[in-house]
Amino acid sequence: MIEYNKEEGIAPIIAMLLILAVIVTVMSVYFNTYVPSLKEEAEIDHLSNVEKEFLSFSSDLENAVWQKSEGRLSRSLVLGGGDVFLSSVKSGGILKVQEDARLFNITNSTGIIYNSSFVKFSYEPVSNFWQDQGYSWQYGYVSLTTGYNVTTPLQYTDMNDTIQSVENDSGIFKSLFDIEYMYNLVFEKDDKGNYTGNRFLNCTEVTLTIASLEKGEKDYVSGNGVAMPSLETDIEKISFNETQLNFSVNNDVLMGVNNTIWECINEKLVDFNSSQFDNVEIVSCYPDATDDDIGKDLDILFIDPVKVNIKQVKLTVSAKV
Repeated sequence: MIEYNKEEGIAPIIAMLLILAVIVTVMSVYFNTYVPSLKEEAEIDHLSNVEKEFLSFSSDLENAVWQKSEGRLSRSLVLGGGDVFLSSVKSGGILKVQEDARLFNITNSTGIIYNSSFVKFSYEPVSNFWQDQGYSWQYGYVSLTTGYNVTTPLQYTDMNDTIQSVENDSGIFKSLFDIEYMYNLVFEKDDKGNYTGNRFLNCTEVTLTIASLEKGEKDYVSGNGVAMPSLETDIEKISFNETQLNFSVNNDVLMGVNNTIWECINEKLVDFNSSQFDNVEIVSCYPDATDDDIGKDLDILFIDPVKVNIKQVKLTVSAKV
């Protein structure tokens, strides 16, 4: 009869239980102590990448407005982050584009309006593993946003510095409008075809370039995957004969943007008026503009119809996957 030692059967079981206890203890320490900090670090890296893409896309927009040429571009950013080894759960985010302000209008004698508008876009975190830190782009600059409704500009020291930069240095608003013109010198003849000695400098054609940022059909992406803020630039040209053009700026726009745009249009009309065309009756502009003048309507009145070309540069901002 074979005899068994009961202690010999129990020893391996106890050893396995001890090993399991050690594994469970180590895993518990890892998940409770290290995973939260690792996920915070991963989230910080993720938000840093979002910030980088926002700043890059902001620069892309400004360059596109300045170049005014057809094309497409996009940036890629991951909406969610915080995934680490043995904890693949990720946070989420929302990328959205919204209509912002109507900046200025150009109206002809028949009441047809050609305008420039603007957009804003933002990234909002969802179930963040660090802090509710998002980003927004508005009026040409990027800001950091928090869950406490606090907005901090990233590229400037404070909001006053931001406003001053928008008013004085913002190239994007100074590039929204441009005017080009053609002219010829006409020598007057009498009924017999002889030159009378009189000559006239006439404007024969005016081209107005209007850049406008508009919201695309795809304007909202949520989740934790890859999203793309994208820009598509199209150019539409319209021509007509006209005797009157009115330029008006939306004075309700914030951040001094309205002043910057008005000064830009006024400066270009002053330059146009300096040519002293004989077929131009009135150019309402202000060579020595004061604070009281800023915001007033500006006009061009021709004695006879002149060919006017409207070059509408449409920059469509979208949120895509």
